[in-house]
Amino acid sequence: MTSSAAAGQRGFRHELLLHHSIQELVEFVVPMVRGGVVAQEPTLLLVRPETAEAVLQQVGTSPYLTVQPALAQPGRPALHVRAAPQMLASYARVVHQEPVIPPSQWPEWRRLEAVLNLALSGHDTWAVCAYDRSTLTDEMVADLHASHHLIAKGGGDQRSDRYQHPVDFLKQHRNSPLDPVECTAPAVELADPSAAIARATVAGFARHQRLPTAEIDNLVFATHEAVTNALVHGRPPTLLRLWAQPDRVTVTVTDSGAGPTDPLVGLLPPGPMNGPGPGSRLGLWLSHQLVDVAHRHDPDGYTIRLAATHPVDHTG
Repeated sequence: MTSSAAAGQRGFRHELLLHHSIQELVEFVVPMVRGGVVAQEPTLLLVRPETAEAVLQQVGTSPYLTVQPALAQPGRPALHVRAAPQMLASYARVVHQEPVIPPSQWPEWRRLEAVLNLALSGHDTWAVCAYDRSTLTDEMVADLHASHHLIAKGGGDQRSDRYQHPVDFLKQHRNSPLDPVECTAPAVELADPSAAIARATVAGFARHQRLPTAEIDNLVFATHEAVTNALVHGRPPTLLRLWAQPDRVTVTVTDSGAGPTDPLVGLLPPGPMNGPGPGSRLGLWLSHQLVDVAHRHDPDGYTIRLAATHPVDHTG
């Protein structure tokens, strides 16, 4: 199989492959890798061991082929956005066998898939995101069609007729659903706390949980940023809620303002190319690197949710 739409073109080519078996995945990857080796194009496979073994059996080793383990867990999307440009700078072709994304993490993951089209727009890279179709809902599939330029089909690929500009897509999906813990009574609720009180409160509760010290420090920093932003940019009252679980501490900060209007909030690093809005603020961007972050805009105000957990594999 060859890819007439992607091979030989310049620019960032973001392709979606929905496969139903490892065999189907390998049937797509092998011709792509062979084409890269023949063209002497550095090719990277981020795949699971069984996939790597099947591909290497047919293609063999090559100085133009690098094989590394795929992500075992989704991790924090902003970390992937940060790492991707440097990683992809060395490769012309990349296949990533995507991890299974829990529904609770999908709202932030789809933001990642969309914003990669902006973060990597200056790269001449053909990047294929390979998902096991059986792990996806129809809504997830629709999101992926909207965030990838190309769709693998049969013996080749085609332009996605459902692709949306990343900013338009992110504007439609800027709200994350409630975390189930938010439907329970919080361990603490503070009205109009100062940043110092917020830091001390979160640190005190988090230290009683089985979380690494670094993760606690990250949550304290992110809470400080959220409360400061609410006090400076939001509208009173400001309400901080905290839920403490054995392996997780969740904090929400709500104010009566409209919240960040930038759909890229927290995903792109601060800089002149990323606009002057809230999405370019250093504190929000750093918070997305350090803890799990979600945003929700309601008629009565804006909520940012922060969570610290036992880290798994956030960088792959």
